[in-house]
Amino acid sequence: MTYLIALLVGVGSIVVGAVLAARGKQLDIAEWAVGGRSFGSFLFWFILAGETFTTFALLGASQSVYADGAAGYYVLGTVVLTSAIGYWVVPKIWRAGKTHGLMTEGDYFTARFDAPWLGAVLALFGIVGLLLYSEVQLTGLSLVLQTLFGQGLSATWYVVIAGLAVVVFIFTGGMRSAAFGAVVKDILLLVVLLAIAFTAAEAAGVNGWGGIFDAVAREHPAAATLPGMMTGTASNDWWWMSFLLLTPIGAFVLPHSFQVSFSARNVATVRRNQIVQPLYSLFYILIIVIALAALLTHPGLKGSQANGSLLIFVREHSPDWLVGLLAGAGILVALVPTAVLLLTCSTLFTRNVYALARRTATDREQLRVSRIGVVVLAAVAVAVTTTQNTALVNIMVNVYNAIGQLAPALFLSLLWRRVTAVGALCGVVVGAAGIVFPPLNAALLALCPAGTVIGLPALVLNIVVTVLVSLVTRPPGEAAIAVGMPEAVPAADVPVGSSPLRG
Repeated sequence: MTYLIALLVGVGSIVVGAVLAARGKQLDIAEWAVGGRSFGSFLFWFILAGETFTTFALLGASQSVYADGAAGYYVLGTVVLTSAIGYWVVPKIWRAGKTHGLMTEGDYFTARFDAPWLGAVLALFGIVGLLLYSEVQLTGLSLVLQTLFGQGLSATWYVVIAGLAVVVFIFTGGMRSAAFGAVVKDILLLVVLLAIAFTAAEAAGVNGWGGIFDAVAREHPAAATLPGMMTGTASNDWWWMSFLLLTPIGAFVLPHSFQVSFSARNVATVRRNQIVQPLYSLFYILIIVIALAALLTHPGLKGSQANGSLLIFVREHSPDWLVGLLAGAGILVALVPTAVLLLTCSTLFTRNVYALARRTATDREQLRVSRIGVVVLAAVAVAVTTTQNTALVNIMVNVYNAIGQLAPALFLSLLWRRVTAVGALCGVVVGAAGIVFPPLNAALLALCPAGTVIGLPALVLNIVVTVLVSLVTRPPGEAAIAVGMPEAVPAADVPVGSSPLRG
C-alpha cells in the first residue's frame, strides 16, 4: 500500500501538473520561464511562498533540531524576516521585469548596469549556487525514498530516477508546471505533517506536545538552550544570529526567487503574498515537534540517518497509508523546487550566456536551448549529488554564503545611483574569495566572534569594495539607472525603448 499511494501521489501530480500547464497555452520563452507573467494570488502564493516547503524544510530543519536541539529553532525566524525584506524588494523586482521585459536575475543586472558581460558573469555564479541548492533537494529525495522504501536500490539510483522525473515534470510546461505541482505539494504536506504531529506524543510515550518538550528537557537538557547538543561554536549564539541575518538578505538574490518574482500578475499580488507569507513559518512548529519526538524514540542517529530522523520516526510509528502519503509528499517536496532550480539555471544560461554569444537568437531558439539546458543541468546536479555526503544544513549554509554575495549588487542598485558594474563585480569576487580561500577566510573570521557564519563578514567586505570601486569607476547611464530606481530619473531623461535588453 505504501508504494502504491506514493506512486499515485508522485506520478499523478507530475502528469496532472504537466497537462494543466500545457492546456490552452502556447509555450514560448516567456511562458516557459515566468509563466507568461500571469500568476494571480493563488498560484503566486504557492510558487513563491511555497518555496518554503522544500526538502530542507522537511529534512534539513528536522535534522538540525534532532541533532542540535534549540539551535534548530532559527527556522522559525527565517520566513518572517524574509517577508519583511520581500515586501520592499519584490515589487521593485517585478516592476523592473514588467517594464523592461526581464526574465532572469542576469537580465536585471544586464539592464541595470547596461553591461551584458556582468549579467553573464553573475548568471554563471548563480548557476553554480543553484546547483548546490539542487543537491539539497536531490539528497533529500534519495533519503525519503531509501528510508521509507528500504535499501532495494542504492542512493545513486534514487537520485538518477529523481533527476529524470524532474526533467519530465518541467519539460512540458515550464514554470506553470511547477506552480500546479506546488499547490498539491504544499496542501498535501501540511495535512500529512498535521496528522503525524498530532500522534507524535503518543508514539513518544508522553502526554501532548508539552510532554514532548518536558521529556527532551529531562533526557537531553542541552537541547533546550544554545548552543544545543553540539559542543564548540558550530551552533552557538553568534552562529545562530549571523545565519538568521544572512538568510533573509540572501533570499531574494537567489536567482530562482528572483525569476519567480517576475511571474506575478501585478504588484498587488506580490504585496499580498509578502503580507501573508509569515504564516508559512507556523508549519515549522510541526517539524520541531516531530523532530523532538524522534529524538526521544530514536536517540543517537548520526550522519545520513540523522538527516532522515523524521522519516525514520514516521516509518516506525505510523500506519502504511500515512507513510505512503508522506513518501508521495516527499517526492513532490523535492521535485517541485528542483524543477524551479533547474528551470532557472537553464534560463540564466540561455538568456545571459548563450544569447550574449548569439545575439540573433529568436525566442523559439532560446526555448529550445533552455529545454536542452534542463536536461544537461539535471545530469550535472545528479552527478554532484551522488559524489557528496554532507548534512543538509551545512549545504544550505554554503548556498547562502555563496549566493548572498550578490546582495550588495542588488540592494545598492535599488538604492544608489552611483553603483557601477565594475564595482558590483569586484565586490562579488572579493566576497566569494573571503568564503573560498582559507587565508582570507581565516582573517575575516578572526575579526568576528567565534561561531559567526563566514558569509556575513564576507558580505561586509563585499559592500566596502563595491562602494569604493564604484566611486572611482564610470556609472551607468540614466536609462540603466531607471531600471532599478525609476523614481530617481525623470521620465524625460529616459528615451523610449532604451533598455539594454531591447536594443
